[in-house]
Amino acid sequence: MNKLTLSNENLKDIAERLPVPQYDRKSVTPGIMHFGASAFHRAHQAKYLDDLMNEGKALDFGIIGVGIMKGFDERMRDALKPQDCLYTLVAKDPFGSRDARVVGSIVDYLYGPDDEERVLEKMASPEIKIVSLTITEGGYNFDQITGEFIADNPDVIHDLNPANPPRTVFAYIYRALKLRKDRGVRPFTVMSCDNIQENGTVCKKAILAFAGLVGDEGQTRWIDSEVHFPSCMVDRITPRTTEEDIADIAFEYGVADNWPVVTEDFIQWVLTDDFGDGESTRPPYEDAGVLIVNDIIPYELMKLRLLNASHQGIAYFGHLMGYELVDEAVKDPLLREFLAAYMDREATPTLQPIPGVDFALYKKTLLDRFSNAAIKDTVARLAAEASDRIPKWLVPVIEDRIAQG
Repeated sequence: MNKLTLSNENLKDIAERLPVPQYDRKSVTPGIMHFGASAFHRAHQAKYLDDLMNEGKALDFGIIGVGIMKGFDERMRDALKPQDCLYTLVAKDPFGSRDARVVGSIVDYLYGPDDEERVLEKMASPEIKIVSLTITEGGYNFDQITGEFIADNPDVIHDLNPANPPRTVFAYIYRALKLRKDRGVRPFTVMSCDNIQENGTVCKKAILAFAGLVGDEGQTRWIDSEVHFPSCMVDRITPRTTEEDIADIAFEYGVADNWPVVTEDFIQWVLTDDFGDGESTRPPYEDAGVLIVNDIIPYELMKLRLLNASHQGIAYFGHLMGYELVDEAVKDPLLREFLAAYMDREATPTLQPIPGVDFALYKKTLLDRFSNAAIKDTVARLAAEASDRIPKWLVPVIEDRIAQG
């Protein structure tokens, strides 16, 4: 099978091999700018938008990916731009079946250091209604002990000088919001999609802390009163893309994709409806299966303390037991028994009831998801960034259990 390079020009031919966007990408206009358009974002939020666009909805909410990290984000730029920001998304279930498609909801990708002013001007334009983030649990620059924003971070200090090009997401958001305020443009919503309890509140605290360091009290008050920071719970196990994944897609579908995404078949998104002027300022996410709620905390506790904290249990014990793949580790009876005991005896007593959710079934589903050999998730991925993850996912369980006696 001859290989077709992913591009708008080749979509018609690629459609004979796997599903492609059912909408005219030329009719899609940007409405979201997303910092951190790596595998998880492309398996999750971008997929939900693509679902809506395939139904003829949310065509004014195309995503512009933004990268500001040297190395990784430069590679992402070089991978996505030549293929018109299209990519292949492959969802694999534990039984060997796969669901592959080309996703088209990301319409552009900007690497900040290439042209910081272009990124800021785009963020300041009225068409951008949401700036969303997947910048990892440690990306919010809080001291794990004191809980305070780290004011002496060298990049933060650099960004406090308005003459310097921005390095941090805080500076990009602050400066873009200042441009909007000065020009009389309503602010965008800032939507954190990271695995942190009350991530919207945490994100707002970080932006306000940076604004406070800048020292413009009027701008700080405006952000505090006018900018919305919804919280959400996101869930989809998405390993890092490997060379084997790229080769597999080329062989299976005859598509040359620089950076595809391989993920599990499960997906979930729970979101608070805090977007300023209501539905006109956000896509109709609920039409794509997103659960819109008033109280996010019970859902966050369930996911962070059962899934994410259990991942930490798999990571270190699995590594010490000699396992490289998550599914192999979880199939070890000793480790599986340990995970079940942690979830039942430690995590579950700290959760809040959720109408319609059976925790016993949820925990069984988690163990089945961890055992999915098709996605080849690695123990090493789960063990990364432990000093950011353990304090946010596991320590709160310990604290709550101590409080319970």
